[in-house]
Amino acid sequence: MARPGSGLLVPMNRVGYPPQNLARVVVWEWLNENGRWRPYSAAVCHHIENVLKGDARGSVVLGQVDAQLSPYIIDLQSMHQFRQDTGFFGSREQN
Repeated sequence: MARPGSGLLVPMNRVGYPPQNLARVVVWEWLNENGRWRPYSAAVCHHIENVLKGDARGSVVLGQVDAQLSPYIIDLQSMHQFRQDTGFFGSREQN
């Protein structure tokens, strides 16, 4: 899930503003069983953002973009990820 307040280092030009051609990227993360945040791949992040644009209260089926994540769904309203086959809420189990 996205972590509020995560920092971003932005190169500045001589007048102290970010360059106009700087691309902005959203990185979504999930909390593992050790309490560490792990980023989703760029493709998964892009998929989450596209679903959010269409229905911010719906859900994201992660398996639509990454077969390894097929059991996982993100409920956008609660901002929780759960595993469809077990009903497990929270972090993604590691294999």
